[in-house]
Amino acid sequence: MNSSILRPLAAWASRSPDLQVVECGTDSLTWRQLASASDQVAARVAARGINPGDRIAVIGRPSIDWAVAALGIIKAGAIICPLNERSGPAEIDQALGTLEPAVVVAAEAFRALIDGVAGPAGVEVDDLATFVHDDDGPAGAPVPVCTRADDDPVAILSTSGSTGAPKGVVFTHRSLLNAFFEWSLQEPGFLRARSLNVSSMAFGAGLLNGFLGPLVLGGSLIFLPNWDAGVALRLIRDGKVTHLGATTIFYEQMAADPDFADADLSSLTVAFTGGNPVTTELIAAWSAKGIGLRQVYGLTESQSNTTVPSVEMAIEYPESVGLGGVLNTFALKNADGADCEPGEPGEIWISGPGLAAGYWQDAEQTEAAFGGGWLRTGDVAVRDDAGRLTIVGRLKDIIISGGINIYAAELERTIAELDGVLEVAVIGVADDEFGETPAALVRTSGELTAGDIIEHCLARLARYKAPRYVEFLESPLPRTVSMKIKKGDLRSTYADLPDRTSKVAVPGRTLQTS
Repeated sequence: MNSSILRPLAAWASRSPDLQVVECGTDSLTWRQLASASDQVAARVAARGINPGDRIAVIGRPSIDWAVAALGIIKAGAIICPLNERSGPAEIDQALGTLEPAVVVAAEAFRALIDGVAGPAGVEVDDLATFVHDDDGPAGAPVPVCTRADDDPVAILSTSGSTGAPKGVVFTHRSLLNAFFEWSLQEPGFLRARSLNVSSMAFGAGLLNGFLGPLVLGGSLIFLPNWDAGVALRLIRDGKVTHLGATTIFYEQMAADPDFADADLSSLTVAFTGGNPVTTELIAAWSAKGIGLRQVYGLTESQSNTTVPSVEMAIEYPESVGLGGVLNTFALKNADGADCEPGEPGEIWISGPGLAAGYWQDAEQTEAAFGGGWLRTGDVAVRDDAGRLTIVGRLKDIIISGGINIYAAELERTIAELDGVLEVAVIGVADDEFGETPAALVRTSGELTAGDIIEHCLARLARYKAPRYVEFLESPLPRTVSMKIKKGDLRSTYADLPDRTSKVAVPGRTLQTS
């Protein structure tokens, strides 16, 4: 069986040639135009001697040209390697050294950044516009026939592990099709969806969830390259968007926009979020608009939407991320690799056909993460008697206080329930008595005090989980390009917190507490 993702793309272009399929601002392409333009790119890629399996790095904000370039690269059999447009020179240089691309394609705004790094010796650099619209290229060159095997790579996306060192996650034709099939089995609304893509193409949320996935499943998409909550609301309304996947802060900012209350969002039937805790208040705000906001679970290596709760489950059990996969198998394992009982926290292991193939040129890390047919996610969850999964944190985000595990995500979810909390992150800091203790870093809009936060936590959680330090922030929390909180930066910045501020009193907290 030929599992090339090009097969469904060609089928949709043949069946709906005049359907407008990609939009960005005032620019748009039909399936016919997208197919023709990407064919031309593929022909020029092959004509310049770039072979199947060679890497082509691309950097730039989402655009029509980005879309054409991506499909042209895939049609030529090359591997597309998006670069994070928020990276600095050292990070770009490291990525290029790992990927060794045949060419780097840069949008005009990022050309100076690419020209300023050393990169591999002799690497070519092209302007994105020239790469897509090269009138001086070979006219009438034949479109290459992609003969890549099912398990040959399509794309390499960067992700960071617990060390912070970037790794290139490899996606094959087979794994992508299986992942998109998994999505549509859990949520049929993915099929023929009208998607709004608010994410960088350097990450799975942008390239896979918001671009290749919708196209392969016969849908269409709108790019929003520069985030604006009000513009997003208008695009959903005017573009009749049916699907949006984004991290929690995007939904929070839309809900806080003055136009939210009166905005007609009735077309939006599939709204997914993740990456940060989701409060019941946020779910209620979107439910009041008739939209079931669902917290999904996945990571780059599992191709994101690995488990999707139903709308009903999301409303009744807002902390749950669903029942696990359909094609993919979920298991919760303790430190010894044994299966966990219901209610017992364990690391999420995933096995199935939709997983990434491993890490680019890193056999050791691939074996550590994917060995034995299981992806060890590093995420910790509990499963209730009905099989519902609730994420409680990262293995590296567990605070061991007095020998007891405290999960930062649980504390963050609890503190976020308070009116006036705009953002919250919980980290572990050194403690002479307990070894480590929770510190809550909070940005608010009101008059909340540390006592208010402690009292709220004590009313809902075990006493030992209450934070002993509460730091109120004036500036937003640092976030990645996908809007996830940079916990590593916070741990470094606030490592000396116990030396410069006093603990908040928590009555009855002793080493004997359990």
